[in-house]
Amino acid sequence: MGTDPFTKTVFEAFVEAMIPTTPPLAQKLFNVQYFGASELLIHEYIIWTLDHSISLLKNTNYSLSRQTAELLELAAHQLALNSGNIQTLTFYKIPSNIIFSALTPEDRLRSVTLLEQLTINPAFLPYPFNQNPRFVLPVIDVINRLAMFGFYSEWSGYGTTRLNPPNNRNLETFPISWIQVKYPGPSKGYHALRGYLVDRFIE
Repeated sequence: MGTDPFTKTVFEAFVEAMIPTTPPLAQKLFNVQYFGASELLIHEYIIWTLDHSISLLKNTNYSLSRQTAELLELAAHQLALNSGNIQTLTFYKIPSNIIFSALTPEDRLRSVTLLEQLTINPAFLPYPFNQNPRFVLPVIDVINRLAMFGFYSEWSGYGTTRLNPPNNRNLETFPISWIQVKYPGPSKGYHALRGYLVDRFIE
């Protein structure tokens, strides 16, 4: 997957905040309950969807995943400048100078709230959001939903085929999240007539 390190790091941090690992639950129940969205590579699902299925402006060629990652990073900067983060940042320890990933998961979600409240100066927004700040809310809503959709979908089961076009993906393993929630998988249909729900119709 040709995703730049910045975009990958930001979205890994985002999905980790949305659906974290749960070691206590794994100890109490089964080891499979440990895995969160980052381990199931849900950040790749969000990035792929943003770049292949969503377009805000016609006849333009840009990476919406990269622009959205910059949007999240901008929100993290704003949170830190406003001293809205609960845990103090040690700036010389920030990996790759990416503040969003350096925040605690709770503070990452607080920075996302700044975007949802449209409290960031539109002049600082990355393209294409600076063209129309009304794009911000729908995109934030989309990535919130995609984190959940990706986690509870069959994505983790696609394995090495997950980044192929949808028609070229194959389930290589049973999805981990389905095991976590005890979902047995879709029921296969039958072409043969198996009878009617009633024996007799009365008008």
